[in-house]
Amino acid sequence: MEHNITYSESKNGYAFCAYISSLLIGQINFLYVGIDRLIIESTQISDNYKESNLCLDLVRRVADFARAQHRKIICMCPLAQSVLNKYPEFDDIRFIRMAL
Repeated sequence: MEHNITYSESKNGYAFCAYISSLLIGQINFLYVGIDRLIIESTQISDNYKESNLCLDLVRRVADFARAQHRKIICMCPLAQSVLNKYPEFDDIRFIRMAL
């Protein structure tokens, strides 16, 4: 189901989007906080992709972006927070680990 998914940064620079053809199937939104943090504020995943790895892929894009800018991630989105807490690959950029 996940073939042909393309990802791009939004025009405003505060989100990563996932598309199949030109159809938006997922988006993760974030904000800059100071010089060393960013907040993931929300994640939207199309119903057809809720059981896929789409959220993980979107969180990975934000994580790579944060690493490149030497930022830590604060997560306000429960969906993205569950991904950040589940995978140790995010330990280096997670600002705080919150209970689910």
